[in-house]
Amino acid sequence: MTSGVDDHLFQHRGHMIVVTGGTGFVGREICRALRAEGLAVRALARTPSADLPSDVEFFPADITQPASLRHALKNAQAVIHTVGIIREHGPQTFSRVHLQGTADVVAAARAAAVPRLLHISALGTRPHAASRYHQTKWGAEEIVRTSGLAATIFRPSLIYGKGDASTTQLAKLLRPPFSWLLGGFLPLPGGSDVTLCPVAVTAVAETVVRSLGQAPAVGQTFDLCGPSTTLRDLALEIARVLGLQPTWVQNSPDVIFATLPWLWFTRKKPVLFPVPLGLCRLAAALAERLLPCPPLTTDQILMLEEGQVGDSQPARQLLGFHTPPLGHGLASYLAPRAGGAADRRS
Repeated sequence: MTSGVDDHLFQHRGHMIVVTGGTGFVGREICRALRAEGLAVRALARTPSADLPSDVEFFPADITQPASLRHALKNAQAVIHTVGIIREHGPQTFSRVHLQGTADVVAAARAAAVPRLLHISALGTRPHAASRYHQTKWGAEEIVRTSGLAATIFRPSLIYGKGDASTTQLAKLLRPPFSWLLGGFLPLPGGSDVTLCPVAVTAVAETVVRSLGQAPAVGQTFDLCGPSTTLRDLALEIARVLGLQPTWVQNSPDVIFATLPWLWFTRKKPVLFPVPLGLCRLAAALAERLLPCPPLTTDQILMLEEGQVGDSQPARQLLGFHTPPLGHGLASYLAPRAGGAADRRS
């Protein structure tokens, strides 16, 4: 990553940058990108993580507990707020985490006289959104916009990378032992009807860090997304990266025929097929009633039905945003290595 930190905003490298959710998937990558720029980093999280770079200061804090933020932002030059949830669980509700949590971080930043705030939102966030996830993300953006701080908001699309909750899980389902349990079949909600524009976590982190030194980025909201694809094509690309030869079955009768027992143990090619989103919505509603942590929620189905559409051109022009081609990005952490070892990043 070429340096994007401007001395106009950072007179010396000793200034502390605080990352909320610093041990999370996106937060960790932002911490790495900040350290690559020679900046001091403090990661806030409820629990430490072995994946956090050793030269990053860990500070125990919980954004749902305002008192824990009292000393967390001391001497900070900027706060990068990455905390968010994709599903609710117990007291961790969208309102509590996205709305009240963001308000608490903003209040702590103002109390500590932190001049700069970068906020990670999500693509699709807008007023009157269908999903509660996007509704509360919009509310969080409004809190940031009216904070009085020099703020920049980012709306990344589906973020992929090592240890993510999407592509890594799909890869697991395509490989033994999970592929054996599924009989070699992988149902995909919506299939080719679901549009996505995946973005590499490294690209998100580098762009966010680069914006720290860009005064024109203050007050702006940037989409961060890759080229448009579908859930079907994403899953097929993952299978190819894994060295598999997947088969896509579009019609339900073909799926039924393919499930004949004598084919289970002779078929080496994974079979992927779509499940109508209407059926997924019913299944998700039932699962929410019966399971404490359902695999798919009705809110997530709403977001799949909407799809993802964004415009990264402003981020490319001002911040040098660039995400690698999807196949290359997936291969960087999913492709098998010689001897069968998975790719490992240092």
